[in-house]
Amino acid sequence: MADNTIPEIEPNTEAIYKETENKVEWQYYDEGSNPIHLSKVIHKNKPLIQIYPFSYNSERGITKKRVQCIELRGWEKVKEVPTSIRTGERIGITAGKKKLLMNYLYKQFPDFEKLVIDKNGKSRFTKKTITFSYGDYDSALKAINKETRIYEIRKKTAITNNLAELTSKISEIKTQLSKGAVNYFLSAYSDDYNLSNSDIDSILSILSVAPVGKVSVTDNFIQTKDKINVAYLGDVIEKYKSLMKVSNDNEKDWQVFFEKHGWILASLFPFQVVLRNREAYVGGKTIENKEGRVVDFLFQNGFRDNYSLLEIKTHKKAIIKNRPYREPDVYSIHEELSGAISQCLDQKNIFMTEMGQKYKILDPKVVLVIGIKSKLNDSQKNCFELVRSNQKNVEIVTFDELLDKINGLRDILKS
Repeated sequence: MADNTIPEIEPNTEAIYKETENKVEWQYYDEGSNPIHLSKVIHKNKPLIQIYPFSYNSERGITKKRVQCIELRGWEKVKEVPTSIRTGERIGITAGKKKLLMNYLYKQFPDFEKLVIDKNGKSRFTKKTITFSYGDYDSALKAINKETRIYEIRKKTAITNNLAELTSKISEIKTQLSKGAVNYFLSAYSDDYNLSNSDIDSILSILSVAPVGKVSVTDNFIQTKDKINVAYLGDVIEKYKSLMKVSNDNEKDWQVFFEKHGWILASLFPFQVVLRNREAYVGGKTIENKEGRVVDFLFQNGFRDNYSLLEIKTHKKAIIKNRPYREPDVYSIHEELSGAISQCLDQKNIFMTEMGQKYKILDPKVVLVIGIKSKLNDSQKNCFELVRSNQKNVEIVTFDELLDKINGLRDILKS
């Protein structure tokens, strides 16, 4: 006769409590072998494992954790779950680097109560549920592990070397700057470095002791400088492009940008110039001390015997009208452009009339930066070029043309 008795479950263990067509439920059994807490659910009809974290004490009973549910999506069996999430058959998030990550999440998301790790999904953060793609979760753990390891090494080195100064029984630890260490260190900070003179001296000292094959006063040194310049130009280009994406007339932002990178505007002149003033007064005030003309940038040539006026509008200003003046391909210039040209001519006239009596001024060059040419159709471009080439007193440059100049300079350095 067959024995159909249910085997006795060991106390203080996790065991299968119920199995259906769709899932297997596990319970934790207390010291009396009584099921007291749903601990795990493994689904059969989809790759999903649900863990319900808890702790148990015979006196206090069951204590639920802050994260009440851990969902592992994309895995059918616990043993298939990566070891960065499990230890043996146990799924845990409260030890080592996982604990550091969870403590940070608790502070940032105080109502957080469900953690989802999706093998193939995307990371999402809501008030109560945090979902990680497994790749993102593993990457975060690796970053924490690397920083923790570096910290432990630095801590041990600091303690050892400090004590080595006090006793000969402890030997100083010699440390070396490994390959990629500087890049890794700097990657932890934003690009806006606040370097002191001693910081710069330290960087130069690294270059000075580097092998000649890496840095020399010949080609390698020039290439190193070019790499720095290329990186700088890349940053400038990105900031320039971000200003080009702004949908409003951000004239002040452009003025601040060009003041910081004055060499861009200086590249518009065929001769050496120096920035004399930003928002320079060029004359024209009435007896009531009003209506004075102010040019965005005032340059002086290298010989200090003439000036150049530069007016900045924005990339949003229209330069050619959308509808043809005469069908099919004759277009008029836009009021924004004609008004800007008139403003430049007025500034030049006032400047020569009033300031010419005090300063050495011949026939100052006037440059206007306005609009975007690349958005024009071919007929509009032709009309714009005809107007520009026949405009003798004001040189017109568009924002995308100026960007092309910067890109060209970067390409030269790269090559």
